[in-house]
Amino acid sequence: MVSTTAGEEPGAYPLRRMPTQDRASRQVERILDAACAEVVERGYDAASTSSIAKRAEIAVGSVYRYFPDKRTLIQAIERRNQHRYTEAVRERLAVVADWREAVDVTLDTFREMHRTDPGFRAVVLSGLGDPELEATPGEFDDQHSGEFAELLTQRFGARDSREFRLTVTLTITMGEALSHLSERLDPEDAEVVLAQGRPTLHRLLEPHLP
Repeated sequence: MVSTTAGEEPGAYPLRRMPTQDRASRQVERILDAACAEVVERGYDAASTSSIAKRAEIAVGSVYRYFPDKRTLIQAIERRNQHRYTEAVRERLAVVADWREAVDVTLDTFREMHRTDPGFRAVVLSGLGDPELEATPGEFDDQHSGEFAELLTQRFGARDSREFRLTVTLTITMGEALSHLSERLDPEDAEVVLAQGRPTLHRLLEPHLP
């Protein structure tokens, strides 16, 4: 476990060695930020470990101390993305009173972070599909699905069951696909598919909620 930037909880990154001091933890974060910027600006293939080190204003050996290659860097960025997304969703759902609104807020947060956070864009531009970045199949979706299922049961009275958990996983997966589709369309068409897609997500969950 390594410390992330100020105000964030620790996140699990696949590191060659663990930083033992705050200064080293901040250096890891600088490396990740620099890798995001390089991939977004130059593309995954053009971004090199040396260019990432130069942008982070550290020696290239410092990058290799923690990350053996670019792919491992992207894996770490994806895990940091997941943490930031989870924290943003948790904060926004704290004031939500309706489960359908909770579904919409979760979807909108996913879309917003993919538009505004360089880390999310870097993962997409890397050309490495999410399954290639996971330590175990479904690692990221399963974590988020479990958290969302707990929210629906504890806050909104969903009836917990194996079928319910599978439905939540399906809802999360379809929501992500809907988000990616909307992002590659022009704004008018995006609103059309979102208007059609949101009720579909709601209908999947309706049988499990009061």
